Amino acid sequence: MADLTVHERLLLVAADLEKSGKRTFSAEDLVVASWKRFPDTFGLAGYNDEDGRPLYPNSNRVFAEIMGSSKPLRKLGLIAKSGTKRFHLTEAGRQRAALLGASGGERRVRTTKASFSRETARELQKILSSRAVAKYGEGRADEITFHDASSFWGISARSTANEFTSRVADTQAILRAAADAAGERPIVLEHGSKPYTAEDIENLRALHDYLLDRFETELSVIRRRTDERL
Repeated sequence: MADLTVHERLLLVAADLEKSGKRTFSAEDLVVASWKRFPDTFGLAGYNDEDGRPLYPNSNRVFAEIMGSSKPLRKLGLIAKSGTKRFHLTEAGRQRAALLGASGGERRVRTTKASFSRETARELQKILSSRAVAKYGEGRADEITFHDASSFWGISARSTANEFTSRVADTQAILRAAADAAGERPIVLEHGSKPYTAEDIENLRALHDYLLDRFETELSVIRRRTDERL
């Protein structure tokens, strides 16, 4: 635990809150839970019990991470604001917490740099940053629009049949390459970036199949279209 940063410890606590049933949580929830799990980091200095443990939480330490001018957890896209002093984990935050060991162990997970081409890495990053992935990861699959799905594949409502077929094939190849690369340990697309596990990539492949099925009616229009643009 000694090698965890302050915001990584908060991320683990946020994951604990979510597991306890608090899909969204207040700043105060995070303050108290952080103090209980990591008292030496989030306890108020100068007020210790007879065993030397901080008696009270240091709310300012937590607020600085989520509401201050720097608010690194939010700038990193690991948590997002849900309302006045209320927050929730993003899918990126949820995955990062899992990698840090929210389920038990709290050591850093070794990663490997993805071995595929720069172009493949760039295309995978586009997929990962798409709105469809974000909504799917947050349990809002029913809110995914055809526009979101089109962005996931890199097409538009005016694409031709051949363009659609090509882009779907490219997407499948990219996800297959990512799955192979993430087979043994989490992969990173560039130094210092967020790691992705084999499970993360499988979720992308499941989303790909879900979108094909969900938007079959819209896609059938594209499949019947010739290469001549409208």
